[in-house]
Amino acid sequence: MPRGRRANIGRRTRHASQQKVYSQNLSEERQNIIRENARLRQRVSTRRSLASYNRLAFQYDPTANYSDDENLDIGPMTIICRYCNALKFKRETAG
Repeated sequence: MPRGRRANIGRRTRHASQQKVYSQNLSEERQNIIRENARLRQRVSTRRSLASYNRLAFQYDPTANYSDDENLDIGPMTIICRYCNALKFKRETAG
């Protein structure tokens, strides 16, 4: 049985050359639109990943190691409340 065609993973392929020519011929306005769309895509992606943490405290899982999660910032409780002397997080409201 003959082998299938192997992919040319080099940078000097015909498709890569065509893409380069296409990109060079884009107008400045079109390039700005493409950049803005990429920024919006990134922002939506980030928002979706952070949305899963909404109201997470009400579904707390004691077996999960939240301190290893790079999207969560759980700092030390170093601030003392001036009203009740309770320990609080850095950006937590007073009271």
